[in-house]
Amino acid sequence: MKRYTFTSLFFLGIVIGVFFNSCNHNVTNDPISSLVIKKIDSLHIYYDIASSSSKAEEKRLEAISNFLQGTRKLKIDSLRHKGLSLYAKLLNKYKGPEKAMDQSYLLLQLAQQNQDSIYIGKAYYRLGFYNKKLDNYLEAFGYYNQSFKIYRNLKDSINAGKSLMNMSNIQRRLGDHNACKTTATDGLKYVENSDQYKTIYGLYQNISLAFKELGNYNQALLWNNKIMGVIKDSTARKEIGISNLPIFKNTRANILAKQKKYRESIDILQSLLKDKNVIKKQTRYAQILSNLGHIKFLQNPKNVESETMLLEAFSIRQQEKSIFGLFASNIHLTKYYRNKDLGKAKYHAREAYQSLKDFGDYEALLEVLTLITELDPNSLEDHKRFKEASLKLMQLRKKTREIYAPTRFENENLLKENAEKNRKISEVRNENTIYLLGMLLLITGIGFIIYFFKQQMHHLNQQNKIIQFEASYETETRISKQLHDELGNDIFQVMMQYQSDPHDPHIKDKLNTTYLKARDISRENNEFETGETYPEELNNMLKNYTQNGIQLIAIGFDRIDWDEMDKTIKITVYRVLQELMTNMQKHSQANLVKLRFSNANDTLTINYSDNGVGVTEEHVQSKNGLRNTENRIRAIQGTLIFDSEKGKGFKAEIQIPN
Repeated sequence: MKRYTFTSLFFLGIVIGVFFNSCNHNVTNDPISSLVIKKIDSLHIYYDIASSSSKAEEKRLEAISNFLQGTRKLKIDSLRHKGLSLYAKLLNKYKGPEKAMDQSYLLLQLAQQNQDSIYIGKAYYRLGFYNKKLDNYLEAFGYYNQSFKIYRNLKDSINAGKSLMNMSNIQRRLGDHNACKTTATDGLKYVENSDQYKTIYGLYQNISLAFKELGNYNQALLWNNKIMGVIKDSTARKEIGISNLPIFKNTRANILAKQKKYRESIDILQSLLKDKNVIKKQTRYAQILSNLGHIKFLQNPKNVESETMLLEAFSIRQQEKSIFGLFASNIHLTKYYRNKDLGKAKYHAREAYQSLKDFGDYEALLEVLTLITELDPNSLEDHKRFKEASLKLMQLRKKTREIYAPTRFENENLLKENAEKNRKISEVRNENTIYLLGMLLLITGIGFIIYFFKQQMHHLNQQNKIIQFEASYETETRISKQLHDELGNDIFQVMMQYQSDPHDPHIKDKLNTTYLKARDISRENNEFETGETYPEELNNMLKNYTQNGIQLIAIGFDRIDWDEMDKTIKITVYRVLQELMTNMQKHSQANLVKLRFSNANDTLTINYSDNGVGVTEEHVQSKNGLRNTENRIRAIQGTLIFDSEKGKGFKAEIQIPN
C-alpha cells in the first residue's frame, strides 16, 4: 500500500474540495482524508492491473472498468481522463478500433468540458490512429491535424512532430507525394534536434519515399543516407529496434534500382535475406525476396532466377494471408509475364485488382489499373474504373490539402512572429558595426554572383532571343490567319446576306457560329495562372477537349512537382499541350488520347499518343502550329519528337530539363 501513497496525496486536495461541495452531512477532516486515500489507493491498484501486459484480457478489462467506475463516484475527472485513454487502447487491442473510438469520443467530450488541452490532444490523436486503422484516411487526417494544433499551441514539439508524421503517412498512402514531402518537412522542424529517433526516422523515410515516387532519386538517396548515418548510433538503433532496420535498407535497394544501379541493389537485398530478423518474420522475408526477383528481372529479363523467387514470395504471402503483400507480388508477376505470357500477366493483374478493390487504397488501384489498361487497351470498363479511381483519389488529396492548408498558414504566421522577436533581440545584442560589415559582405557577394551569372547567361540569351522571336512571330501569324480565314470570311458572308435579305432567319445562326469561333480563338490564347493553381488550370484545359466522345487518360500527372517548375516551363507545357490537343480535335478523328508524365533525372518527360488517323512526316513539317510547338520547346533547351504514320495514330515525346 505504501507505494501508492505519494500518487494518492497528489489528488487529495482536489478530492477534499469535491467532498465539501457535494456532501450534505457534517464530518471531520480526518475521516474524509483517510477514506479518500484508501479509495484512491484502490483505484491505482486497478489501474496497474489494467496496464500490465502480463495479465489476461478479462482481468485487464475488468480492472479498467472498476477504475473508471471509481473515478465517476469520486468525481475525479483527471483520473477519469487517464482511465478512458487506457480503456481505448485495451479495446483496440482486444475488441478492435471501432470499440476503441467510442471511448476516445467520450474522452474528447470530457476533456473539452474540463478544458484539459493535454487530453484533448490525446483524444484527437487516438481518433486519428483508430480511423487510420479502419482505412478512413480523410477522417484520420482531420483528427491528426486537430491534435497537431493542440500540441503546437501547448509547445509540445514531440507530439506535434508525431502528428505531422502520421499526416504525411496518410498523404503518402493517397499518393500525394508533394504534400507528403511538405508535411514531413514541417514535422522535422519540431523534432529534428530531439532524441525522438522513431519519429525522426519516420519523417526521413516519408521524405525519401516521396522523392523516389516523384522521380528525384538523388534526393531520395540523400534522405535515406540521413537515416543510415544516424542508425550507426547505438542509442538510436536500440530505440527504433533492430527488426526495423531492414525496412530502410530495402528502401535504399529500391532507390538504387530506380537509378539502374542493379548490382548494388541486389547486394543489399541478398544480404537482407540472410538476416536472422528477416528470416524470422516471413512477411518481411517474402517482401525482400519478391523485390530481389523483380530487380534481377529488371537487370536481365532473360534470367532464370526471377520467376522462381517471385513465385516463392507469392506462395509465402498466400500462406500468411498478407493482402497487401499479395497485391505487391501480383504486380511483380504481372510485370514479369507482360512480354512473356500475356495470359498469366492478365491473370495476376486481375488478381491484384480483386485483392484491393474494396479497401479504398486508390493509389494502389491506379497502379494496377494502369497495367490492366496497357495489357487490355480496348477494355472501356477498365478505362472507366481508372477514371473513377483517379477522380476519387484527386478528391481525397484535395480535401486533405484543404484541411492542412489553414493550419500551415497559422504555422507560418507563428514562425514569422517568432522570427521577428528573435530579430529584435538580435538587434539589441549585436553591434551596428558587425551588422554593417555583414551587409557590405553580402552586397559584395551578391554583386559578384550577379556579374558571374550575367556573363554565363549572355550567350544563351542571344540564342534564345532568336528562337523566342520565331515562336512569337509564328503565334501571331497563326492568330492573324485564323482571324482572316475563319472570322473574316464568315463576317463578309453575313454582311452580303444581310444586304440581300435583312430578314433572313439564317443570319442569326451564322452570327452565333462566328461568335463561337471567336471565343475558341480567344480561349486558345488566353492567360492562365502559373502559381499554386497551375495543375488545376492545366487539368481543366485538357478536360475541355474531352467532348464528343473523346476519352483522355493522364498517367503520372499528380506525381509531378509543379510547384518546383520554372514559370517559363509551365507556360511552355501548357501551350504545347494545348496545340497538340487542338490539332487532335480538328484533324485526327481520335476518340482516345493518352498522356504520360514523368520527372526523372531532372528532366520532365511528357509522352502524347492518340488513336487517330495519323499524318505523314511531310504534313507534320508543313503544319505551322506544330512547328510553333517545336520553337517553344527549343527556346527552353528542350526537345520535341513527333512519331506518326498515316492511319497509325499520332505520337509525340516532349523532354524539358528542369
